Amino acid sequence: MTLSSMPPEILHNIMESLSVGDIVRAAQSCSYLRAFVRSNKLPLANAYNSAYTLYLPLGSNTENMSSELLYENAAKSMAISIRLGKSINCSPLEPRRSITYSLEPLHTTWDETYRTVFFVRDKILAFHNLDGLFVLLLGPSGEIEEHTRTQLDLPGSKYEVAYHLSADEKSLFVVLVSVRAEENVMEVYEMCVAKEGFGAVTTYLDIRLPKSMYACQCVAIRDPYCLVANSYSFFLVDWRAHTGGLYNLSSWKMDWILYDIKTILIHPKEPTLVIFDGGDSDHDLNSGIYVFDVPESLGRPLEDPQAMTSSNCHYSKTRQSLAWKSPFSLQRCSQGKMCPIGFRCLCNSSWILDVMIIGRTSISQGLDSAASIPTDNRALVRVSFDSSDNWTAHVETIDASTVTSSLDNLTSHGNHRLAGSVCSYTFSKLAAQNALRIVFPKFEDGNGNGTGLIQLGVPAELWTTDSASIDEDVLEDAWRFRLIQGPAIFDELTGRLYVRHPRGFQIIQY
Repeated sequence: MTLSSMPPEILHNIMESLSVGDIVRAAQSCSYLRAFVRSNKLPLANAYNSAYTLYLPLGSNTENMSSELLYENAAKSMAISIRLGKSINCSPLEPRRSITYSLEPLHTTWDETYRTVFFVRDKILAFHNLDGLFVLLLGPSGEIEEHTRTQLDLPGSKYEVAYHLSADEKSLFVVLVSVRAEENVMEVYEMCVAKEGFGAVTTYLDIRLPKSMYACQCVAIRDPYCLVANSYSFFLVDWRAHTGGLYNLSSWKMDWILYDIKTILIHPKEPTLVIFDGGDSDHDLNSGIYVFDVPESLGRPLEDPQAMTSSNCHYSKTRQSLAWKSPFSLQRCSQGKMCPIGFRCLCNSSWILDVMIIGRTSISQGLDSAASIPTDNRALVRVSFDSSDNWTAHVETIDASTVTSSLDNLTSHGNHRLAGSVCSYTFSKLAAQNALRIVFPKFEDGNGNGTGLIQLGVPAELWTTDSASIDEDVLEDAWRFRLIQGPAIFDELTGRLYVRHPRGFQIIQY
């Protein structure tokens, strides 16, 4: 039996177990298979890794996209993956092109004193500064096609912010919490990012926080929940039902309170929180991640949240702590840093939580100071917890000894449609040289294009808005660029680096 005489249902069965990369390679091997894949969307739509390795434009999915367009996007995604894979542990990739979006037409700029995070997905850029909350629709050649600005309740105040894109990618949900010594404010907005109705804003929440919620450590949002946490408690809100409550948590095995909360993530589909606590990391890093089930009733209506005190706090236990087999010989906070990337979709019923950890695979056990100097054999580890399989962990390791920047320069970003990444900035000693490098890890994604560190080169001419004139101002711009520990996002699916430019916003294509 030849391929051309093989019944379509048999080809479907054969391709059921293949990755996106396997299917694209098969389609590129002969005209019959290419015609089959271009006319049948099921192979690519049902590929086990399609949800996190197949790039689709904003608002598109495998159901509303034609089979031909789906194949074209898959082929582009695999071409980028192959290009990145060939550069693993090699010389830095050079940019193919760069687009700079100036913020001057909006009469605003980045807040240089308070480095805000931003959100990107395809043509959408969202950020906030002292002038308000902005959502931009970016054009293909550096123009801002549309934008919306929302004035915040406390002009001039600093805010912590988190973003969440709706499942249909038509709305962006944003939670903001003011950071100030006096009373704090929590605001929740829905901002339309669809072509029709772009910029329409709905306010769901605008409240004063309980007085005990000072020193904000993190914020998070996932429809219909949002939260703000300090080091020992968090305020959890159902912003659709307008109910909320204060929570203190203790370990699921012991009675001690979690007292050093770093980050809290909300599960995309289930009423579950994942809490990263550093309070006992000096003893065992494994015990620093906890799972907490959101109660059916969050407490009481949000009529006067400021009146909530410690006497209204719910003292609850976490359901379990997450553990994995670590490659690190000593798991002390001084030897490792956890960076929660976020949840990655395998399918509607299966979500993976990715956590990055950088540490050392060995260290001298000697007691004298000379013998206890750490070695250079650093490793970058991605621990992937399968929430549908009792949070079973899968560990992947990359040698990171070539990365010379400090652990403080490690930043992480990610969501299920934008590949999670860790960016580490490294520099040469000569500021005038084209020596700026951004390093990120590429883990195995099922397409067989390799695992390792990829380096991105950023030439000096990209540090200024006017690339035709490279003069002494470059040194100032370069220094400002170097001072940015974040935000910067590398989208592994598109090969694009999104970075805050000294005079605007920049997308660098590799």
